[in-house]
Amino acid sequence: MKTKKLALINGIVGLVGGIFLLIAVFIITASALNDVATTLDTAYNGGSAISITSTTLASTLALFVKIAILVLGIVGSVYYKDDDRIGSAPNVLLIVGGALAIIPFLGWVGGILAIIGGSLYLASLKKFQE
Repeated sequence: MKTKKLALINGIVGLVGGIFLLIAVFIITASALNDVATTLDTAYNGGSAISITSTTLASTLALFVKIAILVLGIVGSVYYKDDDRIGSAPNVLLIVGGALAIIPFLGWVGGILAIIGGSLYLASLKKFQE
């Protein structure tokens, strides 16, 4: 009998990761503006350093979330292939959401699909017996 641990992990990562991808655009924009302000301040005070630390960190974190959503969708699709308790919709939504999120400027669309897929995973948890 298949365990519900993977379904729980997929649901949580889909839901939390999708919400993060929806706001990641604003986080990355704010970090880029912070880096520009830091660089201009350094140049104004006679320095020559360029700051890209916070933008790199935010972009890398968003990329890891996108890849995690895609990989968990593929793993869930293989793991629950012949299981009637988990349909194919949550898997497909996580896979398509992760793939779309990797494309620049479509991260928010992938976030919406990941939220829906994660919600379907969490809704299917009641079909599992303890």
